[in-house]
Amino acid sequence: MEQELYCRGVKLNPSPEYLGELRDSSNILSDADALKARMDEEGYLFFPGLIEREKVLKARREILLKYATIGEIDSINHDVMDSILQKKSFIGNVNLVAFTESIRRGAAYEDLTEDIRIMNVYEKLLGGPVRTFEFKWPRFVRPGEGTGIHSDNIYVTGGTQNVWTTWIPIGDVALEEGPIVLLEKSHKSPKLTTYWGKDADKDKVGWLSENPTGVQKSIGGRWLTGNFKAGDILCFDVRLVHASLDNRSSVNRCRLTSDTRYQLQSDPLDERWYGGNLNPHGGQMKVFLPGMARQVGNRKFEEEWKPVDEFGRLDISAVNPERLVTEE
Repeated sequence: MEQELYCRGVKLNPSPEYLGELRDSSNILSDADALKARMDEEGYLFFPGLIEREKVLKARREILLKYATIGEIDSINHDVMDSILQKKSFIGNVNLVAFTESIRRGAAYEDLTEDIRIMNVYEKLLGGPVRTFEFKWPRFVRPGEGTGIHSDNIYVTGGTQNVWTTWIPIGDVALEEGPIVLLEKSHKSPKLTTYWGKDADKDKVGWLSENPTGVQKSIGGRWLTGNFKAGDILCFDVRLVHASLDNRSSVNRCRLTSDTRYQLQSDPLDERWYGGNLNPHGGQMKVFLPGMARQVGNRKFEEEWKPVDEFGRLDISAVNPERLVTEE
């Protein structure tokens, strides 16, 4: 990986002992025992090209057309599938509760996240019929944005600890566009026991860190990532520490990916993520909408759950409202 890679504005050490590529597990896809052993050892399973490319691109078009309708994507000067950020956005004027729900409930997107090949992987790993969480986390990440360093279990294990994450690139995602980055074997770190024992809502826990270098020095292991293609699937332990690289696209391309969670059908549910709950964290109504700090000129607005008013529109009381419609 010769190009410079950044996470939370910090340049990653490019030396092979600090930065590596994901291991392909396609050769053991049909071997349940081998999948379990590798997941236990590595904390993840990477399957390049597991899903048909056209199925992924169908979901991509479905989602990006919706972002184009609110001015986030430039579909006049570029193909909507290129996902080029538009100079003017009308996102501050729309009902984001309905908008984000329309994305999560999109037929092509749901078809992708519930693909039989993904379900088969988890049935082999868990030894029985599985289900996805009804709530899903599509991420639209603009240039200049990224996702903080964390483990998923503090957010999604209110029902059972036996939950697993799948990360799906919804289209090709090059290194410069900010794909996921995993901290090697961090799911076994004894230093994280206290952190894993917390609940993000009850204990008011945010990102584990904003410093990828500091986390790496403390826990050990390489940061693992790569260039991803539509059809690739990455499954991992919810304890595994991960983040995203910063989106530093040279052409102003927004990165589109998805996080979905899977568990045994027979295990208790984390009710926050089922039953059409539009406000799973409680309190003031919020919607899952990553990023936007750069657009509104307020770093605090990068929090992935954005407050909305009684009409579902962004609560702009903490930001400069004039910047919600980006100037040319």
